[in-house]
This record gives sequence, structure tokens and C-alpha cells, in this order.
Amino acid sequence: MKCSSLIVLLLSAAASFAQAPDAAPYLAKIGKYNEASTFEDSRYKDLDWKAFYKLDEANELVDPVNYDFDLMNAAVFFAVNKYRASKNIPALKFEPRLRDAATIHSFQMVKKNFFDHMNYYDPKLQGPDKRIELCGYHGQKLAENLARSYADRGRPMTYTQLADKVVTELSHSREHNKHLIDPDLEKLGCGLIFENNATAEGIIYFRLTQDFGKDWK
Repeated sequence: MKCSSLIVLLLSAAASFAQAPDAAPYLAKIGKYNEASTFEDSRYKDLDWKAFYKLDEANELVDPVNYDFDLMNAAVFFAVNKYRASKNIPALKFEPRLRDAATIHSFQMVKKNFFDHMNYYDPKLQGPDKRIELCGYHGQKLAENLARSYADRGRPMTYTQLADKVVTELSHSREHNKHLIDPDLEKLGCGLIFENNATAEGIIYFRLTQDFGKDWK
């Protein structure tokens, strides 16, 4: 697995919490983002990681060619909180604007075939702070984890199993783990997008962005 992490401190005061319209054209181009899902955003507030892991849909097998985008990213979100719970660290809250920024970046990495916190193809999306602000979130502190890993169609995993796999891989990196267990960070949004082609052996890679934030008080 390839991975990379970055932390950004924002020194400006918080602005409007309304979702920025500038993000809409980018999100409109992401087919998976706009598909119907069994897991709507409203469900985050009613579930902790233990309840999520008991859901029937969370224990279905992931088909990387035809997967539920929102369910997959909810699984990664709750896998992070499961890991934080094992370290007695408070759970993160779901932030849709961070999810949108993470999704835009993962999609750009897949579409343009790069793996970096910096997107040099579009000035509006160049750094994590720009992407996150584009999506309407203005935080006191930001952090970002990236990962490129894979699913094996010959050995399918459930949504929770695949999420546990990638979080475990990230935790083995000192910098990524620092973000995963940072008690100062409060919110999280994840964007995992599978690449378009499988290898001859049935391996399909994905790129994942995790954007973390802390609100201004």
C-alpha cells in the first residue's frame, strides 16, 4: 500500500458553514458520488461504530466494479472510530464537507493518475486546504491521509473487512497513525474510489483520501 499524510493549520477565522457552490461542478462529475445508496448521510448521527458493524449491508461483500460508494466510505469512517476506541480516544464526527473534499481529491487522483496531496492539474484543488475550503469547511486545524491499496475479486471482503484492512495499513505508518489517533481532531470525511481496471489476477486498486478537521471554537 502506498500512503501519504499531511497536516495543515488554518489561521483565518471561520466563515459560513453553508456548502460552497464551487464544489458542485466537481462533484457532479463523480458518478459514484451521485448514485443512490443504502447509507444516507443522516444515518451517521444515529450510529456508533459498534452499531454500524452490525448492519446487514455493512457485512455484504464488496464488488469493486459495482460498489455502494456511500456505504464504503461510511465503513472507512467507522473503522477509524473503531480504531480510536481501541486507544480510548474520542470518536470523530462525520463532516459531509470533508467527505466531499476527500472524494474530489480521490477522483482526481484516479482520473489523472497521480498520488499526491498536491493537485497540480487544477489551481482550485491544489492543496488540501483549498479543496476543503472549496467545499465550505473552514477549520482551525486540518489533516489529510492518502492511501492506495486494493481489493481482490477472487477473495472478496465485506465492507467492514475492507475498511478495517485499509485503516490497519494506515496505522502502520507513524504519520498516518498520528492523524488517526489525534485527540485534537474532531471531524472526518472519507473518499474511497476504485480505479477502473482490474489486473489479470482480479486485483482492483483504489485511492483513498481521509480529511480531518477541528472546528473553530
